[in-house]
Amino acid sequence: MTRNLTGLILAVLLCLPVSALGVTFVEDFEGGSNGAGWTFGNPSDTIESEGGNPGWWFHNDNLNTFAPIFRCDYYAEPFCGNYVDMGVSMISGDFQTLYAMNGTAYYPFALLLLNTYGTPDDIEDDIYVYWVDEVNVWCPQEGEGWTHYDFPIPSDFVGAPGELPEGWWGGSYWTGGDVFPADALWQDVISSVDRIEFWWFHPAWFGILTWWDVGADNVSIEFDAITATAETSFSSIKALY
Repeated sequence: MTRNLTGLILAVLLCLPVSALGVTFVEDFEGGSNGAGWTFGNPSDTIESEGGNPGWWFHNDNLNTFAPIFRCDYYAEPFCGNYVDMGVSMISGDFQTLYAMNGTAYYPFALLLLNTYGTPDDIEDDIYVYWVDEVNVWCPQEGEGWTHYDFPIPSDFVGAPGELPEGWWGGSYWTGGDVFPADALWQDVISSVDRIEFWWFHPAWFGILTWWDVGADNVSIEFDAITATAETSFSSIKALY
C-alpha cells in the first residue's frame, strides 16, 4: 500500500460514522517512503528498492549493537498517540536477519511501547510496556528470510496500578526492565504511546556488542474502532501520507 493510497483510505474513512471506522495502516517503504521516521539508529540505514516482502524494504547491513532495535520517531503518527481513542488492536511487521556475528538462537522478539511524558531527552521519567514470549517467539533467524509477527494490542484493558494484561511486562528507569512501577497504570502508557520499538532481544536482558545485518518491511498498525476524539489526529495523517 503506497503512502498516497493510505491517505486516501483514511480520508474516506473519516467521512463514515464512528461505528463504521476501521483501518490498517501499512508502511511498506515503497518509493522510499518513511513517514514515521523508522530507523535502527545507525548511519547505515538504507531503504532498498528490491528484495523486500515484496519490493522496497528498510535495511541496515552494518549495525554494531547488542541487539537491533527498530523504532519510529517520537510522536510519529499514526504509530504513536492515544491507543484507546484510536482503537488500536494490532501492530505487525515483517523482519529478517541476514547476518548476526554471534548468531540469534534463544533471542526472543519483542514489541515495546514507550511513554516519555513529553520529555524524550529525559529517560528518568519514562515508563514502558512490552510483549515478549521468551520460549516460543524468536527473533528472525539468520538466513531464514522474512518472518511475520503480529502483536495484539489490548487497548481496552483496564487494570489496577502495577497490573498488566496477560503476556505483557513493563519497566521504568527506576525499577528496571522487568518491574512495572507499582503506582503506574497500563493506561498511562497505552493512552500516550510516544514511540514503538521492535527488539531482536528481551528488553530486560543484557547483551554484548556484535555485528548485524537486518531488515524490516510492512510495519502496520490496525485500528478497530476509531473514536470521535481521534479524528483530529487522523486528519493530520492525511497531510503526511
